[in-house]
Amino acid sequence: MTKPKHYVAILLGLSASAGVAQAQTGGNPGEGLTLAQQVCAECHATVAQQNRSPNPRAPRFADLAAAPGMTSAALMVALTTPHAGMPMFTLTGKERDDIIAYILSLR
Repeated sequence: MTKPKHYVAILLGLSASAGVAQAQTGGNPGEGLTLAQQVCAECHATVAQQNRSPNPRAPRFADLAAAPGMTSAALMVALTTPHAGMPMFTLTGKERDDIIAYILSLR
């Protein structure tokens, strides 16, 4: 018989998977590009044709999209967790979803 702890782990895994799947399909890449050019382009190369980011320490969006294992969940963490060199922006959930959809569209 499966222990109750295993049921909890299975439910948590399914919930996380459903959340990731929903986030991957929820944004508008076109609106994400527009917003990225307004908010992110000062530091990041936001379009695939840019060879370098204005800030050499800021990754190009195309490189983020191509990173092994890159997911919408990983990008969500990057957009909502303070880290060295990145200013914290106040983005709505829709804005985050749009930027994430745009970055993933660069694959």
